[in-house]
Amino acid sequence: MDSLTHALLVTSMLVGIGALELVPFGILGAVILDADILFYLISSKRPDLYIFIHGGAAHSIAGAAAMAIAAYGIMYVVTLAIEHFFLLTFPFTFNLLALVAVIVGAMVHVALDFLASPGIPLFWPFKETKFTLGIFAGPSVVMILISWTFIILFVAGLVPISGLIVYGILFLAYFTFSLTIRIAAAIKISGMTYPTINPFMWLVIEKQTDSWSLKFVDLITGFDTGNRTWPALQGVTEEDMNQVSDIPEIRRVRYHSCFTIASRQDNGDIVIWDPARLEKIIRYPPYYMRTIIRQTNPGYWKAVTE
Repeated sequence: MDSLTHALLVTSMLVGIGALELVPFGILGAVILDADILFYLISSKRPDLYIFIHGGAAHSIAGAAAMAIAAYGIMYVVTLAIEHFFLLTFPFTFNLLALVAVIVGAMVHVALDFLASPGIPLFWPFKETKFTLGIFAGPSVVMILISWTFIILFVAGLVPISGLIVYGILFLAYFTFSLTIRIAAAIKISGMTYPTINPFMWLVIEKQTDSWSLKFVDLITGFDTGNRTWPALQGVTEEDMNQVSDIPEIRRVRYHSCFTIASRQDNGDIVIWDPARLEKIIRYPPYYMRTIIRQTNPGYWKAVTE
């Protein structure tokens, strides 16, 4: 989900329970997780830190709690400094409820992103596997439009802050519709199903004995298009892949991919790549789509290019 939707939904919840004084803290928690986009500045230079990227560690339950508490502490210190040096007073109070509101905002963010593909590593640092209910195809175009409409109407004075309760109701209605479609897709379509912008068109990925297949299926007609198949391994054995599976560059590519394939080149190098993203069938995330590893000594491999 986009940051604006995160912020408005948390605000809607707080307005609904009459906790207007906690809105600034709820919004802080709801948006601070997306500051993890800055983690790329570090992880791009350290392949072993690939989990520290947008939608990575900060979007786990533990990471979100840590980000929320850190943001609360920074906000507290900055507020004290401004009040002391500029003699300004802010219309909110730092207390236990405020801290809880920041954490709740962060957890709502995690819950919303759990609804969307490609998923988030909920249980990091114990497990880096991504989990998702696959209800939304990443940021929802529908919710983005609804969110911006409410912001424009609110700024124009046409909708009071109490009107955000209606925003929450609209979200629940859209969620119910999308969940119904998701259940129908799971029942009618075999294989791993992923939503697209069109709620009735689903991406289907299946693992065969020695290959991966991909296609798009229309939920209403059952008609499928864009059928593609790739061999899982070419000139490479499962034993080979087990030997190199812990190389950070390989783990990074796999973390960002629904599936990867491997092939051996004429010079002996092994290429691990995500054909769905390289061919722009899947467009997110747009980075770390392939890596090449080379054997430098018996039993020792290293990445030579990405």
